[in-house]
Amino acid sequence: MSEAPSDPGDSRRLALALHRATALVDRVADAYLRPAHGIGASSFAALVTIDTLGSARQSAIAGALGVSRAAVTQRIAELSADGLVDVDADPTNRRARLVTLSPAGRRLLSDAWEGLGRSEDGLETGVDLVALQTALDRLIANAEAHLASRRSR
Repeated sequence: MSEAPSDPGDSRRLALALHRATALVDRVADAYLRPAHGIGASSFAALVTIDTLGSARQSAIAGALGVSRAAVTQRIAELSADGLVDVDADPTNRRARLVTLSPAGRRLLSDAWEGLGRSEDGLETGVDLVALQTALDRLIANAEAHLASRRSR
């Protein structure tokens, strides 16, 4: 892996490129997801996260998505109203709620993944997906380690 950039401008360009890439990929996903399934990229990301975590507290979902608990609370309320997730009391903590995908949420997620896979959006053209995933995993791990070290001070 490469070391930290010697030019501070490299970090700024990387941050801007990551932000822009995320926004553009979300827009491409929205262009498919909204008309085909009635959800946007942020709701889709929440469903994917809930599916990955299994039955989870909203705080765990927020942590996995990297967003505030307030944002997740609002998103979960919308998904629950749409019948895509089930929210139940946590038997180990009466103040906490556990969120799981409902059967309708599982169907939508499966259909959406299938449709995204069939869509010819060109996003992956010329991209070494393994190298990109490896670099993103490293970047995420570095960011998490940095934030953890700041919390422990």
